[in-house]
Amino acid sequence: MLKLSVSASKNYDITISDGLSALKDALKVLKGDKVAVITDDNVNALYKTALDEFLTDKKVFKFVVKAGEDSKNAENYLEILNYLAENGFLRSDGIIALGGGVVGDLAAFAASTYMRGIKLFMIPTSLLSMVDSSVGGKTAINLKTGKNLCGTFYQPDGVYISLEFLKTLPAREVSSGYGEIIKYAFLGDVTKEDIINPVSENLIYKCLKIKRDIVESDEKESGARKLLNLGHTVGHAIERLSGFTLSHGDCVAKGLYSALKLSEKINGLTADKYNEAYDIISCKNHDLSCPYQESDIINLIKVDKKSGANSVDFVLINNDLKGEIKKIGFESLHGNIL
Repeated sequence: MLKLSVSASKNYDITISDGLSALKDALKVLKGDKVAVITDDNVNALYKTALDEFLTDKKVFKFVVKAGEDSKNAENYLEILNYLAENGFLRSDGIIALGGGVVGDLAAFAASTYMRGIKLFMIPTSLLSMVDSSVGGKTAINLKTGKNLCGTFYQPDGVYISLEFLKTLPAREVSSGYGEIIKYAFLGDVTKEDIINPVSENLIYKCLKIKRDIVESDEKESGARKLLNLGHTVGHAIERLSGFTLSHGDCVAKGLYSALKLSEKINGLTADKYNEAYDIISCKNHDLSCPYQESDIINLIKVDKKSGANSVDFVLINNDLKGEIKKIGFESLHGNIL
């Protein structure tokens, strides 16, 4: 078992374990009488009673959404708030997000806004949410015009990561998680060997330590935290164009490849370094091709949170094979990202 502490607007611990034996102790941060477990129908079918023995001192409520990105919407968000109010939840009570990135984002947004903030505990069940979205305090729902356009910064009170949940994770979702893991090779000390080897507590720890360090230096994304968007500017656009039929991590992998090509064309990335970076990006055999028109991708980038009137803060790869933030005019994207 490994532990990592986060010092931000709210301080909390991340526990990384191969099982659930330490969960009851970790959940002690939830002091109230009531807890609402927010999950999706896929996770609920597999782990309907998994938390029961750890919550015997609480009155437990459960809210289940349909699995998939489409559930990260305003309707479900408001339903959760009304559900909490109707069941008499107080500011001292809490929410447990049991699921992947969609559940985590949705539940955290509800926790951050119900009564201006109640307790939040994250139990990620997908590889992607374990290495990325469960930590750092970003919450969001999607709007019709784009992904994650409505949200808050709200740190959880604790995170518990158990590799046990990966035993039931479909291969598609494992592949999605690796899309995020590969990103960390250009942000810290994650190596190609780490990525090729089976998922371990140590790999998750390395990814989250990189993210922790960045978040602690720039919690509200005014500077260095933008580095975590490597692969996401184009990736989010592709994800949106697919109607969310392509997984988030697979779209991030495509976005990493796009960032690599843009880095070669406008950031002075040498051929040798391009090949070295490509070797890392392609090492888990993601499909890096893009089935959409470049103009459609650029139009969606223009409404991205990181965009201004005429440019976007784009994370490129330099000759040290590290991410760096560059302000790129939209006209420079044409002919360079696909």
